[in-house]
Amino acid sequence: MDEQAEQIALGLTEARAGTLRLFDLSEEDGLHRSPGFGYRPIIWHLAHIGVFEAYWLLQKLSGRAPLDERYERVFDPIRTPREESKELPTRREMEDYLRRVRSGVLEALDRFDFESKDPLQAGGYIFQLVLEHERQHQETLCYLFQLLDPSKKTRPDVPSPGEFEGSTAAAGEMVSIPAGAFLMGAPWDAFAYDNERPAQEVFVPAFRLAREPVTSGEYARFIEEGGYERREFWTEEGWAWREKEGWQSPLYWRREGGAWVERRMFEEGELRIDCPVTGVSWYEAEAYAKFAGRRLPTEAEWEKAASWDASSGTKRRYAWGDEAPDDTLANFGRRRWGTTPVGCRPRGASAYGCLDMTGNVWEWTSTPFEGFKGFEPFPYPEYSQEWFDGDHRVLKGGSWATNPSVLRTSFRNFFRRPFRIAFAGIRLAEDA
Repeated sequence: MDEQAEQIALGLTEARAGTLRLFDLSEEDGLHRSPGFGYRPIIWHLAHIGVFEAYWLLQKLSGRAPLDERYERVFDPIRTPREESKELPTRREMEDYLRRVRSGVLEALDRFDFESKDPLQAGGYIFQLVLEHERQHQETLCYLFQLLDPSKKTRPDVPSPGEFEGSTAAAGEMVSIPAGAFLMGAPWDAFAYDNERPAQEVFVPAFRLAREPVTSGEYARFIEEGGYERREFWTEEGWAWREKEGWQSPLYWRREGGAWVERRMFEEGELRIDCPVTGVSWYEAEAYAKFAGRRLPTEAEWEKAASWDASSGTKRRYAWGDEAPDDTLANFGRRRWGTTPVGCRPRGASAYGCLDMTGNVWEWTSTPFEGFKGFEPFPYPEYSQEWFDGDHRVLKGGSWATNPSVLRTSFRNFFRRPFRIAFAGIRLAEDA
């Protein structure tokens, strides 16, 4: 196995170990029930990861027949509706399936031609596709585990990184971003999704962007001033969703003795007012922005502020540059199992001085999810094109649960506007 193949094999092995550690957070009995809101049982995702891998690397790449027809049907989200995801195999049975798939995958990797001109195979793209799928599912799993009662989960026995002090920036401070063009999308040769390409020059008028995301303390003031009762802050659709779902606060907040308590991954505790608010839908983010007299940034505004270095005319892979992420630059990769105070990592600032634009919480933008000019679906339309429906909105930046490979400034996350279980928050913008 050559060096490139060995690196891919290592990535696949490390990703699988991370996935299995996530399933150690809870006893298996709880994994076979829906965590809430009609979602599939958490354990479903374990076999789904293997089915995706088998489809692309055994069936598409190697021309093999499915290893298990039942798995192919039950763990395909397109072919099998959520309500049919019942009476699932045990974790042990799923892991046995995963091992059989991986054995065939490593055989295929050992004889793989990295010099192939086939776009799906060139440079090992098809293996990177499978690897990124598993890494992204790890964050999805964190969303689902967060829905479970903290008392039903066990914190991993790993050393906790040190704490950080909060921001020294003035609350609500805005950064001026001058008018001008920048390179939007993924210009790098490294792996990127179809919706990040083709990279193109985009002109952005002058605007101002908040130096930091909105904190829980700031959002609590929105609630105290009647934000969920005052219709003037909400669009007609947003108000209808608020009434239908009974929203009164972010998803994981509750009142106790006149104070706010928040549910975190492994415990409940007093609201951390200097951490970014999370667990809010796009409609809530939009309502807060109107309350604050500002608006949500467009995707282009956000990406320019995060990635563009005007002094050199270059695009940064991460907000701070091209240096690989570490704990002094961003909160990512499930290292802390939750958010950290906004603005506590000045080394991670963008060229324009914006903080927390990589990791901690995803940030809603005002932009509907759609393809860039010249978009071509690849390698399958269900990843991006199927969601160009006018309802999904783009989120940027990554969260505390995001894998470092997904933290690139060109990455485009997307959720429906009422979606609340993502680790997503708010950053404000205004016209210059």
